[in-house]
Amino acid sequence: MTRPLIPRTSAALACVAMAFAFVAVPVHAGTVTLNDTNCDSFTLSGTAPNQTLNCIVSNPPSGCTISGPATGTINSPITLTATCATGSANAWLWTGGNCQGVTTQSCAANSGSAGPVAYSVIPRNNIGAGNTANTTVTWSNTPPAAPTGCSLSASTTNLPIGGGAVVLTASCTGGGAPTSYVWAGNNLPTPTATNVASTSITATTTFTVTPSNAGGNGNPASVTVNVAGSGTSGFCNLYANVLPIIDVTWGQQGAWYSSTSGNFADNTVWQFRLVVPPGTPNSSVIGRFTVFEYQGPSTPRQLTISTQPCDFRVKDYTGANGPLAISNGSSAEVDYGVSVPFIFGPAGLTAGQTYYISARNWQLDPTPQSSCGMTSCNAGSNNIPATP
Repeated sequence: MTRPLIPRTSAALACVAMAFAFVAVPVHAGTVTLNDTNCDSFTLSGTAPNQTLNCIVSNPPSGCTISGPATGTINSPITLTATCATGSANAWLWTGGNCQGVTTQSCAANSGSAGPVAYSVIPRNNIGAGNTANTTVTWSNTPPAAPTGCSLSASTTNLPIGGGAVVLTASCTGGGAPTSYVWAGNNLPTPTATNVASTSITATTTFTVTPSNAGGNGNPASVTVNVAGSGTSGFCNLYANVLPIIDVTWGQQGAWYSSTSGNFADNTVWQFRLVVPPGTPNSSVIGRFTVFEYQGPSTPRQLTISTQPCDFRVKDYTGANGPLAISNGSSAEVDYGVSVPFIFGPAGLTAGQTYYISARNWQLDPTPQSSCGMTSCNAGSNNIPATP
């Protein structure tokens, strides 16, 4: 069985591109290793520079198993899925319970009575049948406990300008095993029977998943994936680069260095997010956020605090049409606290609101303009928190 490999993963495409280079220019010949457990061998067809690397499958599937819950509640379907380590299966034949005769990769197993039920599946490809995979599901008429301790992780939480692909994985540490996952964010398919979902984004996105089983819904879990520059909310699309956002915990002191996030150059924003917890009373001690030089030449900077990311508009102490506070200088500082906004006072924040502290390399004199002129003008930042 032969199939072109070009439509497969980006990693495969990268390797194919390298192979073309070696064929077209023999003086640079080298060794390229391409690993794909679904392929037994590879052939190269066509004429350089337009060639296709083909995956040759010459053996039946192997290493086949069934994934899915080992327990279930009667009259509540669960999903059993056949997977094989090698061999690119393209046909399946199930036996056992209501899965008898099913010919798809997954079966919605169900039982109307309590007790164990054995399920089997034989995956095949064009070469022949693979090993028989087996599992047993113990059915009960007592609903399991709802999932608890659920969390959601992402393959990356920071993407470059333009965004990219992200893989989300849900997990629960307590209660009964989830059998369904309801996703929210960027048009993810919902619900699904698996705990993994994939998508691509161009803007900062918060994803949420709610695992559940016959016992009820587990706790919702969320993760935010940030996209630098374009696509973020506020005014970040006006800048060539936005360093990965840093979350600042209300009431906690912190120190950060731009070099750990990337190059802090001209037309770049170094950004922090501060969430004021709901119910926070007015501050008795004002907080202070500072940006300063760190291992570099003296560089004028601008620091703002606003309800919008990357907001360097003219100050509006109410926050409606601009930052609540602005500071300029090689050491810039904005003061803040939960209070009623006042034109000459510190930034007056509101409980339950999210704020963004944004810094850029910028000078006011003699002409307002970018002030770095290098690959990076490293800076440091401190937060002395407000109380309470």
